[in-house]
Amino acid sequence: MSRDEARHAGFLNKGLSDFNLALDLGFLTKARKYTFFKPKFIFYATYLSEKIGYWRYITIYRHLRENPEYQVYPIFKYFENWCQDENRHGDFFSALMKAQPQFLNDWKAKLWSRFFCLSVYVTMYLNDCQRTAFYEGIGLNTKEFDMHVIIETNRTTARIFPAVLDVENPEFKKKLDRMVDINQQILAIGESQAPGFVKNLQRIPLIAALASEIIAAYLMPPVDSGSLDYADFEPQVVY
Repeated sequence: MSRDEARHAGFLNKGLSDFNLALDLGFLTKARKYTFFKPKFIFYATYLSEKIGYWRYITIYRHLRENPEYQVYPIFKYFENWCQDENRHGDFFSALMKAQPQFLNDWKAKLWSRFFCLSVYVTMYLNDCQRTAFYEGIGLNTKEFDMHVIIETNRTTARIFPAVLDVENPEFKKKLDRMVDINQQILAIGESQAPGFVKNLQRIPLIAALASEIIAAYLMPPVDSGSLDYADFEPQVVY
């Protein structure tokens, strides 16, 4: 994984250099505060990050392969291997979780699985809807692209997580769209010329409405899932 990510960073740095740009991320190790997370949370989050990254990248790659007029930079011609790197990383974390059944086989695991799914899906949807210019620039509809990615990621995740969200229920997308509308209002307040305390007061009902939509999405009836092949006996070493 370290090798793959270093190679990806090298591709990006090479691309940036073509535009006389460079990134210096060394300050992060000096200024960023580190937070401890239990391993199971890292497994959930990283697995989802890798799998949703795979579906984002492979969808873009396939779209550009079929519509080469939108290939805005040569790197996209060689994007497939990058996509498969992300997929393999997700499979690695899937194996880690299968090797630790306590992360997947109780009611708490079902609650955490839904929580991380929702966190990742909502974050992607809200962020992408703020940056539609890129997706439109390569011939994609942002919301249609995101829903395709969410549905495919959810189907993949259902192979290992004990419960996932019912993202194919039309009500789920309606909730996401309402979150986008609320988030845009919050952003507009931040860009206004009103005094800081006024902005904070204006945000309160919107943040409450956003939280309400997120909680309602979480409480939608989930889809029980998971495909765990565990031996019901203690394995013995054979010499």
